Amino acid sequence: MSEGTGAPGEWASRAVPPEQGQQPGTPGQAPQPGQPPVPPPGGFGPPATPYVQPGAGVPPQAQPPVAPHLPSGAVPYPQPGPQGGPQPGPPQPVPPQPGPPQPPAPFAQWPQQGAQPPPLTPQPSPNEPDWNAMADRHATDSRRRKRLWIGAVVAAAVLVGGVVGAGVWINGRDKGDDPKPNAGTSTAGSPSVTATPTEQALAVISDAATDKLPVDAATLFPDQTRTVDGKVWTRQVTGSTAPCSKATTGGLGLALGDDTCRSLVRATYVNGESAVTVGVAVFDNKAGADRAIGRHAGLIQGLSGTGVAMFCVTDKSGCAETHASIGRFGYFTVAGSLKQGADQSDQLAAAAAGPLAGRTKDVLLGRGTRTG
Repeated sequence: MSEGTGAPGEWASRAVPPEQGQQPGTPGQAPQPGQPPVPPPGGFGPPATPYVQPGAGVPPQAQPPVAPHLPSGAVPYPQPGPQGGPQPGPPQPVPPQPGPPQPPAPFAQWPQQGAQPPPLTPQPSPNEPDWNAMADRHATDSRRRKRLWIGAVVAAAVLVGGVVGAGVWINGRDKGDDPKPNAGTSTAGSPSVTATPTEQALAVISDAATDKLPVDAATLFPDQTRTVDGKVWTRQVTGSTAPCSKATTGGLGLALGDDTCRSLVRATYVNGESAVTVGVAVFDNKAGADRAIGRHAGLIQGLSGTGVAMFCVTDKSGCAETHASIGRFGYFTVAGSLKQGADQSDQLAAAAAGPLAGRTKDVLLGRGTRTG
């Protein structure tokens, strides 16, 4: 037994039996069925458990049964009161109320262990415009406008071309022009005096059978004087040599070939003590001239004569030279000084050699546009 004024724990759990003639509900008396227990006065701890003597008080079947665990949605049957009616028994579950059958979830929708949920596809808002459809319509409209613009440009070009062509045709008809091309040759077989394209002139002077003009100095060097860079060059000496190798040095004779080169026509232009000799090698056809220029070596000799001292007669003289071909002709220059000692370079003569060679080329090409 513990000290103190409190009652032992085992005392608090005992119920005091009711005395004879005591009414239920009195403190210390066992409660009647349906009434809560009344703790004894001055007691400690929780309300005492009522003690029922055998054969007295509330019969055991009058005790309210403890409701067993019922399934979800089940409703127990109502239990009869302690007075009359059927005896209480174990509660029976009430079956669920009938309703529309629910189909089972598809197998594909059953969650798999560890599976990730499918990504959510954003659905466009009903109030948001369809940007993809708008972009497609814009691209279609752009392509249509581009096709229309290209068609308009092509139609305009065709229209302008037709108007211009019609104007040219009408203008030609008014002037009485002959739409047929001109053959460009005379009845005698020689070139016509009318203007001939450069290609036709080259065809004429590329063969001796069509080039009927003379090949002397007066025809090949028609200018008595030529002005180059403000300085006047006067033709002093002319001459023609055959075979061609006699007027060459440094191997040029072998390149020209005496069996193919018919003659070497030369003319010397003088300005003070400076001199330039221009030479034209005459061949039967263009193939001979091209072959000779392809094997070029050495130079032509300067042509001397009355008032012109000897100059540039060896290939060791230091004189400047040029060479080229056109049609059946090869044309050359050699430029040097007339001072004592001769055979020496001259800057003024070297500068005039190019323009004098250009003039010779023009004369040779002009043979294709003239008759004899």
